[in-house]
Amino acid sequence: MAFSGCRTLSMFKKVLIANRGEIACRIARTLQAMNIAVATVHSSADANALHVREIGESICIGEGPARESYLHIDAVLAAARQVGADAIHPGFGFLSENPEFARRCTQEGISFIGPSAQTLELFGNKAAAKAMAHQLGIPIARGMLEGTDNVQAVLDALQTIPLPCIVKAVAGGGGKGMRVIRKQESAREEIEAAIREGRSSFGDGRVIVEQYLSAPRHIEVQILGDGTGNMVHLYDRECSLQRRHQKVVEEAPVSSISLSLREQLWQHAVALGAAVNYLGLGTVEFAVTDDAVIFLEVNPRLQVEHPVTEGILGLDLVQLQVSTVADKALAIQQQDIPLPSGQAMQVRLYAEDAAQGFMPSTGTIRAFHVGNGVRVDSGVEAGSDISPHYDPMLAKLIAHRSTRMQAIAALRNALLHTSVLGVVSNRSFLMGLLAVPQVVDNQVNTETIDHWLKSHGDAVDNPRHIAAIMAVWRRSQRPSNPSVAAWGDAALDGWRIQRSAKPQTDAILYRYQVASAHGKWRVGFGQTSADGRWPVLVDDRLYLVRLAPSGQDWLVQLDSVSLHVSAACTGDRAWSEIGDTQIAIDIQPLYARSGAGGADQSGRAVAPMMGLIVAVNVANGQTVAVGDRLATLESMKMEMAITSAVAGTVKWVGCNPGEKVERNQELFHIAEAAA
Repeated sequence: MAFSGCRTLSMFKKVLIANRGEIACRIARTLQAMNIAVATVHSSADANALHVREIGESICIGEGPARESYLHIDAVLAAARQVGADAIHPGFGFLSENPEFARRCTQEGISFIGPSAQTLELFGNKAAAKAMAHQLGIPIARGMLEGTDNVQAVLDALQTIPLPCIVKAVAGGGGKGMRVIRKQESAREEIEAAIREGRSSFGDGRVIVEQYLSAPRHIEVQILGDGTGNMVHLYDRECSLQRRHQKVVEEAPVSSISLSLREQLWQHAVALGAAVNYLGLGTVEFAVTDDAVIFLEVNPRLQVEHPVTEGILGLDLVQLQVSTVADKALAIQQQDIPLPSGQAMQVRLYAEDAAQGFMPSTGTIRAFHVGNGVRVDSGVEAGSDISPHYDPMLAKLIAHRSTRMQAIAALRNALLHTSVLGVVSNRSFLMGLLAVPQVVDNQVNTETIDHWLKSHGDAVDNPRHIAAIMAVWRRSQRPSNPSVAAWGDAALDGWRIQRSAKPQTDAILYRYQVASAHGKWRVGFGQTSADGRWPVLVDDRLYLVRLAPSGQDWLVQLDSVSLHVSAACTGDRAWSEIGDTQIAIDIQPLYARSGAGGADQSGRAVAPMMGLIVAVNVANGQTVAVGDRLATLESMKMEMAITSAVAGTVKWVGCNPGEKVERNQELFHIAEAAA
C-alpha cells in the first residue's frame, strides 16, 4: 500500500495495542513500518496467542473473560505505564468506543488513537448519534433517542413504534446487543438479552429501540478528521450481506447505487464529522432503500472491513489514522486521495458451524492454511486455542481485482484451498454464499443471507465421506501395539496379522456410533485383505478402502472413487475437509452406550460448546414442551438458548447461573411424556 501524502511531524515513540487477534497483528505491522515501538496486552487465556508472539512484548492484564482483562481500564493503563507507551491504539471492539477510557488516557498523559472522549460519548452512543443526525437534517429511523437499561422503559417505547422493531445496544457494534422484535410476546426476552450482551461485550447495558427497516442495503462511508472540523471521506463500502446483524461480506466501492446518491452519503458523513470536530478514522453507516436513505450510526473507530478501502485506494488507513491523531492535522487532503481503482471484497472466516445455526466452535486449531491470491489478515495459526471468551473470527480474506466478478472468483478459489482443522469453520458456507446468483449479480440486501438459508434446505452428509473419514480416524488412532485397538479394547481392532485373500465382510460388527450435524451412522471395520483393501461398513453400505497418508492429508480410495481428505483426529472426534465440504464428527463406541442410565438420550440436554451459564429457566419437576428454553449460555460474546428436544418433565438440573461449562457437558435430564 502506498503511503504518499502522510505527514509525520509529532510521531509517537511507543504505542500499546489494547486489543488481540488479527487486528492487533495488523496494527502492529503498520506501526513497525513507521518505526514506532509496539507492545500489547493479553489475558491469561491468550498467553500463547499469535498477537503476543508476533508483537514480542505483552503484558498480562487479567483472566480470560473480557470484563476481567481487555475491558479492564485500570489494567490496560497500568500496562501502558509499564511498557513506557506514550499512546494507546484500541483497535475495534473492547475499549475502542469507551469515553471513560479515552478520558483516563488523557488524564494519564497518554494519547488515545481515536476521537475525544466527548466525541465517543456522542457517536459511541447510538441514541445520541441519531439525535445529532436529526439536528443536521439527515433522515433517521423512528424510535428512541435516549438509551436506557430499564427493560420496562424500552417496553413502553415499543408501544409507540410499529412492529417489527430492532433493539440496539447503544455502545459497540459487530451485531452484539442487537435483537429484532417481531412479536410483542417475545419483546421482554429480546430486550433483556440485548442488555446482557451490551454489558458483556462493551460494559454498557443501555439500549434503544427503533423501527426495523425491511430489506435495505447497508452502505457506509469512511471518514477521517483532524479534530478541528477539517474532514475528508475515503469513499464508501457495501456491507449488505449480513447475518444476525453482523457483516459477512464487504466490498468497495459501492456499485449498487447511483453516483449522485453516493455523493449525498459522502456529504452526510462529512457533515456529521465536521459538526463535532471528529479526530481520526470513523465510519458513518446508512440504510438505503429504493426510496429512502436512513442514518444508522457512527462507528468512531477503525472498522473490521477497512482493508477493502485500502485495496481500492492503495492507502494504509492505520497509518493515516495514527499520523492524523499524532499531528492533529489531516495526513491527506481530499484532492490527494486516489480515485477508487478496481473492486475489493472481503469475507470473514469464523470458527462457527453453519450447519448448527452458526454456533461458535471452540477448541485447538490443528491445521490452518489459507489459499493463495488474496490478502490474509489473521490472528491464529496451527496450535492456537479458540476460547469461548472472544469473537470467533479466525481471519479476513481480501481480494482486489479489476472487476467484481474477478474478486469473487479469487475469494472462492482461496477458500477452496483453505484448510481449518480442529474447529469447525464457516469456509463452506462462504463458498456457497459467493456462488448464490443474487450475490453474483449484486442483487442483495441485509436479508439476502436469511432468505437463502431458509430456501437452501438442510445438507446431507454422503455416507462415502463418513466411510473415508472413519477410515482415516481409525488409522490415525491405531496404536503402535497392534494387539490393542482404539478405546483400549482389542475386540474393536480391525487389523489382523493373518489376512485372507479377499475382504471378509460377513463377520463385521458395528462398533462405533458416529454423529455429525446432519445425521448419525453405525460404523464397523473388517479385516484387511491381502491386496490391502479394508472393509468399512457404514450402516448398510460396505466400502472397500485403501489409504495413502501424507501428513494431515490422505488419498482415500473407496471402491473406484478416490478422495483427497484433510483431517485432524482425536480419540472421540474428527474434523475433515473433502473438496469444498467440511464434516466434523463425534465418535463413540457402541458398547459404551449400553451402560448409560437415567433418561433416554433424547432427553439429555448438553452444552453445545464451552461457555458461561447466564440463566437457568427450569427446575426439577417442571413440565416442558419441545423447544422450551432450559437455560441460556453465553459464549464468544453471544447468547444461545439451550432448549428441550422432547416434551416431558425435568428430572435433573446439572448447572447453575454463573457456572462455566464444557462442550457436551450434561446440563438437564428430561423424562419424556408418555405417548
